[in-house]
Amino acid sequence: MLEEEREFKIRIGPPRMTKYERARIIGARALQISLGAPVLVPLDKDTPKDPVEIAMRELDLGMLPIIIRRRAPSGEYQDIPLRFLVKASRTSRS
Repeated sequence: MLEEEREFKIRIGPPRMTKYERARIIGARALQISLGAPVLVPLDKDTPKDPVEIAMRELDLGMLPIIIRRRAPSGEYQDIPLRFLVKASRTSRS
């Protein structure tokens, strides 16, 4: 495990991805895919060709290199790599 991963702490907002962040990420990624961006998950015959379905699958597998910026009312902000939020969301569902 990398040193950065052990020391990273989410200071602003909940320790998992909110439904609003999830919707925004899926929508933005689906738009990218529909405009011709390369798909990050392998597509087989069972995978739907719908950009929204593909974006949800990429997000659930944690393959998106995205950073979420959360802001506090004081103006302070924290940049959180998506992999930490996806990992926290998976553990809270189980």
